[in-house]
Formats: sequence, structure tokens, C-alpha cells
Amino acid sequence: MAQAAAFRWPVGPRTVFYDDDEGVASAPTLRRAVAEGRLRRLAPRLYTADLVSDPADIVVENRWYILGRLLPGAVVVDRSAAEGGKVVDGLLHVATDERQTTLRLPGLEIRVRPNDADVSKSEDLPWPHGLRMSRPARVLVDNLATSKSTGRRRSRTLSLAELEDWLARKSMFWEKSRVSRLREEAIELAGRMAAPDRIHEIDALFERLAGLLPLRPDFGRLLKALLTDQAWDERRVEMFERLVAMLAEHDDPEAPDFLPEGRLSAELPFYESYFSNYIEGTKFTVDEARRIVETQQLPASRPADGHDILGTYRCVVDPVGRKAVSEDPQVLADYLCERHMMILGGRPELCPGKWKQDNNQAGGYSFVAPTLVGGTLHRGFELVAQVPAGFRRALYMMVLVTEVHPFADGNGRVARVMMNAELSAANASRIIIPSVYRKEYLAALRRASISGGDDVSALIRVMSFAWRWTAAMPWEDRAATAGQLEATSALRDPDDLAVGGVQLTLP
Repeated sequence: MAQAAAFRWPVGPRTVFYDDDEGVASAPTLRRAVAEGRLRRLAPRLYTADLVSDPADIVVENRWYILGRLLPGAVVVDRSAAEGGKVVDGLLHVATDERQTTLRLPGLEIRVRPNDADVSKSEDLPWPHGLRMSRPARVLVDNLATSKSTGRRRSRTLSLAELEDWLARKSMFWEKSRVSRLREEAIELAGRMAAPDRIHEIDALFERLAGLLPLRPDFGRLLKALLTDQAWDERRVEMFERLVAMLAEHDDPEAPDFLPEGRLSAELPFYESYFSNYIEGTKFTVDEARRIVETQQLPASRPADGHDILGTYRCVVDPVGRKAVSEDPQVLADYLCERHMMILGGRPELCPGKWKQDNNQAGGYSFVAPTLVGGTLHRGFELVAQVPAGFRRALYMMVLVTEVHPFADGNGRVARVMMNAELSAANASRIIIPSVYRKEYLAALRRASISGGDDVSALIRVMSFAWRWTAAMPWEDRAATAGQLEATSALRDPDDLAVGGVQLTLP
């Protein structure tokens, strides 16, 4: 018996297709599939088999394919070009001679204007599906045109402050010669477009960028930050904003709201220092580390590693300094530098308490550039007050410092100190990451970073378990602590193949 022909159309999540795409079923078949609820019609001749996702999300994700079909060869211009093709306020601005009226789709309004006669398409950058993207010189010249906002939506072109920040952003990542060439190309293009007023403004923009002209009263915030060495990493700040929202919204029934700190003893600070250094690869036996702390003497064969153990211990044993917190960005930056200076005070070659001078990374993942450290931390610290005090604020602080990686070395240790300060300030138990839990901890941090702050579920789960473990340990009794460290497998090396399936357990 012959099998019925399979329906032919893309079925993946958020995929779309037109009724005349190659290999797609006939129009009657598509109409019947829509009537039966197996397809959705998003716009004339445009369909999707995704019956779950928001139609607006589907359209926005496939906007280049759709635009390439509707307006072949169109150029992304004005605000949309300055923002890299992002959809802002549901709008996308393009230039074409094929159509002059606005296109409206679910979640997307494509506003069309004529292409500039003085600009050749060959000058624009290639873009997917036969489209073009305005080159930087055109972005600069086009966005100097005057336009008005409509309702709550922003204007077609950038404001002068936004354009200043766009130019400042380019200068942060481009070589000086490339920035100079942009100025020359923009002036040449404005001359061809017979826009002498824009030539004057282009010169003024670059003069302000160079600090040769004073800032305007409503200056671009990033431009001012750049001129005062307080520029920030925008991608990281956006990540921190998402992280704040995720921490506020995430509801994990397994994550406790509060765990009491218990009585302060010398054992908890000792093991906090011991395990924090172990995570970073500074490995001693417990007896060796205890000898360093109790005698204040460094091992002759490993003085630098001994300094790390001793410096971290001195930082976390101080009952006052270890719980100092603030919601003032500058005060937080001062605490961060002071704690780093204490941790690495015996390692002058690592510039304790000073921002890094060279880029650093973990594997292929790069952290914030040296010139953007101060400004990025400041913007991140400004968001601290929006995070509930206690466990969630502690996690935010740790991720913030880890993601910026502001120092040449010691970033993980000082990030955990900043985290635990938030917990101690709330009279809550601190968090220790024991040796056997190292891989889970690093994997959860990596997942939060790679997701751009959108996925913190693993981090909350891992850190809340470590929090429970720390709070349940009998730190006030050395012998009882030693017993529980053995019983919970806390001291086992996660890289030891003999460990097998051993995991951290609660006392």
C-alpha cells in the first residue's frame, strides 16, 4: 500500500517559509494545514509550523529572510544601522527604491525611505539574504539628519548624544588610524550628499571625542566616561542588568532564603582560605596550610603560594572587614581593591589592589578589557541596590567581579570574598566551595557567563547546596570539622581519577 506523501515545509522551532519556496507543498495543501491547525499564517504568503512561539518572536528572528523576500537589495539605515540591525521599539529602518510605504508584520514594523541617490549600493556592507548594511561613514552622516520621535517610539535617527556615544564606542575598539579614516570618509560622503551642515557637525563630533572641544550640556554618557577614563563594557553591563532581573525572578524552592552564620571560629576562616586557594590551583595539604597560618612562616620551596594562603586568611578572618558592604559604587570599588591588596599583599609583582594592564581570559573566554574595568565595575555596582540583600546579592557580587576580572591575578578569590561579605553583613552563613565541588562551581559560573546572565539556575542550585553544606558544618570544633570533611568527601580532589563517583554530601 502506497504511503501518503509527507507534508513538505520546515518544521524546526521559529522557522518560517513562503508558499513559493522550493520544495514547499502546494498552496491548497498549505491552506488546509492552516485550517487544521498544523500551520500558522504570519503574513501574506508567509507561514510557520511553530505553533508555540510568539509570532512576533518568530518574525523578528527571521527578519533578514523576510525582508530579503519583500524588499530585495534594501539597505539597513539610520538608527537601525547604528544599532547593528537590532529591532528597537519594534521598528526596523531601511532604504529602498522598490517601495515607499511601511510594512507591518507581527512584532515588526519596517519603515521605508528612498535610497540616497549619491550613495552607491557597492559602498554598503553585504548582509544576509541579499540585503545591505550601511557602512560606518554612512551611519554617521545619515544619523546627523533631523527626525522626530513618534509617541513612545524613538526617532528614525540617533539623537546627538546617542551619536556621540556611537562614535565613542567605535573609538574604544578601533585603532586610531581607523577612527581617523572614518572622519575622512564621512566628510567625503557628506560633501557628495551636498550636506555642508553635516560636515561641520562631523568635525565637531571628532573634536569632542579628542577632548579638543568642550562637551555639550546634554553630552553622551559614554563619551564623557571615555574622556574621564570611566568607559564601560556595554555587553557586560547588559548582562548584569539581565542577571539582576533573573535573580529577582528566579524561584527555586531548593534555594534557602537564609542560613544562620553560627558562632565565629578560627576553623571557618582557615578552611575558607584553604579551599578558595585550592580552587585556583594553589594546593597544599591541610597540615601544610595550617602550619603556614599558625606560624606565619612561608614554605621555603613555595613562598608565593604561601603568601596566597596567608593573605586570603588575613582577609577573611577579620570579623569587621569581612562583613563590610555598601550600596555606593565607589565605596564598593574601594573595598574590592583593599581586599585584593590584602590577599595578594605578599606578591608585589602582581600589582595588588591595582586594575589589570593586560587582557585576561579563561580558555577562549575573554573578560573585560583593561581600559573598561573601572567604568564597568561602577555601572555594575550601581545595580547592587536592586538585588535583594543576602544570598542573591552575594551571587550577583561574585558574578560581577568574576565577569570583569579586574586584576592580573586573584580574581576568583576576591570575588568569593566580596560574595561572602554580603552574606556576613546579613548575619547569614558564608559559602565555602570545597575541593570536591570545584568542577560543579566552575561549570555553573561558566554557564551563567555564556548565557549572558539569562541562565542562573545552575549557579543558584550549586551555590545553595554549598551554602547548606557550609552552614551545617561544625566549624567551632576542630576535631568534629575534620570528621565531617572526611564524611562529606569535601577534601577529595575532583581531578583524581580514583574518586570515581564521589560527590559532596551534606553533614
